[in-house]
Amino acid sequence: MAEPGSPLAPSLCVDAISAAGRWHTGYVPLSAFPPSILPAARRASAFSGIPLDHLMVTADADAADPGEAAAEDGVSALALAALGGDARDEPLFFVRSGPLRDAMVAELAGLVHRFRWKGDDMGLTHLEELGGILVLDLIGWAVPAGATVLICDEPLYADARAGGARFSAVALRLRRGSGPLQVLDCGEGAPAGAADSAGHLFTGRGPCDAWLAAHRALAAGQVTAGDTLLLHTKGPRREGWLTLRATDPARLRLPAPA
Repeated sequence: MAEPGSPLAPSLCVDAISAAGRWHTGYVPLSAFPPSILPAARRASAFSGIPLDHLMVTADADAADPGEAAAEDGVSALALAALGGDARDEPLFFVRSGPLRDAMVAELAGLVHRFRWKGDDMGLTHLEELGGILVLDLIGWAVPAGATVLICDEPLYADARAGGARFSAVALRLRRGSGPLQVLDCGEGAPAGAADSAGHLFTGRGPCDAWLAAHRALAAGQVTAGDTLLLHTKGPRREGWLTLRATDPARLRLPAPA
């Protein structure tokens, strides 16, 4: 994990960003579970800010509502499909913010099979809300010429008053050398001096939030060459940041969010 001011592996850049999102209602109330879940539910209530009386837990894919049937593409598949398959010989890194909704389904293996991915594949967990930030530091040594990073956020808990939660995924195409968005630095904790030098600040609570905001700004033409972007994630447990420099944003591929 990089400390503030410690550079990442040199010449890592982002060539393309795709995104997908879907409102998910396949949650069930705590009353559907045995009392043994209460200690974990109380902890979830404390860090999420959702009152225990309104806390819901995501259902297994098999138990989801018919409208959200497993036959539908998940957000990870949608984001990866939007990015395109021109780099299937390169490594694929799949980053999840939490556990699989269905422990009997190996989602990464399913994606590899569906998209006929030929490169190495690796799943990364336990980065929690910082999965979209720290992953670029974590895998920096493992990107030879290029790689694809797929970041998935499917909240385990939701507020019954909202009726569900948003599932999101962001796919990044990384390259060595110069590119549209140059990766500068990242770290855990408050961004400190990075916030003062950034021309654009994108923030959020989840691992995909800052990337989604940056995607929208880039697609709208709000970022110009030479601008510095600060992606800041401040979740219930952890805080982290990532800085990028827009060297040639016009060359960045930005498939429309699904």
